[in-house]
Amino acid sequence: MIGPKKKPQDFGFKKGDSHLVVNDITEKVKAFDFFGKVLWELPVLARGQGSDFEYKLRNTDTPPGLYKIGTIHKDYEKDPTPSYDRTLMSFGWYSFDLVELENQENKYGRGGIMIHGGGSACGWPGAWLPKQKLFSTHGCVRMHNQDLRDKVLPLTKTGTVFVSVYQES
Repeated sequence: MIGPKKKPQDFGFKKGDSHLVVNDITEKVKAFDFFGKVLWELPVLARGQGSDFEYKLRNTDTPPGLYKIGTIHKDYEKDPTPSYDRTLMSFGWYSFDLVELENQENKYGRGGIMIHGGGSACGWPGAWLPKQKLFSTHGCVRMHNQDLRDKVLPLTKTGTVFVSVYQES
């Protein structure tokens, strides 16, 4: 596997912060608190629409490395029962922008875009379901809408959320 070269500790990891570890082989994400305690483990998809061993091209796997969550787009809170919307179908209830911490854009030609729910392949209103089917993305990390709301969002309220992405090499 290929993953981050750096650790959250290299960027001021402190009490209240958390660390999500995304494993593309097992299709699981584990959340850890500052003390290393496992908070939860959930399904995740970091696969793109290309080969499982490619992350340098557009629409392929999420590039490996360390990120942190930046801007949060809270579409569910704006309207939990929206009518059809192409953007909402694609990204679901919540979208968490990923800020690269290992210069992935320069290293691989692209960085991870975000963690989000939804999924155009689910159709509408399927992409807006709490536990929508996880389809591959164009380079993002995809999780269930409900898990983003109930598990990831609360972590952002206590500190910085770091995200390590591991891919097949």
